[in-house]
Amino acid sequence: MKNYQCRKCALVLQSASSPNSGTCPKGGSHSWEDIGKVGNLNYQCRKCAEALKSESSPNSGTCPKGGSHSWEKL
Repeated sequence: MKNYQCRKCALVLQSASSPNSGTCPKGGSHSWEDIGKVGNLNYQCRKCAEALKSESSPNSGTCPKGGSHSWEKL
């Protein structure tokens, strides 16, 4: 299982493979980005407050607050 985030609407979900593109609320289709394997460690972005469980520090990805996420282990 991996954590995926849409680059456009910032939705985060867990899936075994890249999710279907579907309809994004920001227009068009979702644009999924793999941000790391699901695990038991809790991380939160200092900028947008997104929280997720990961086996190690998630990939920086695209933060909805601009630039890349800045993950902090909780």
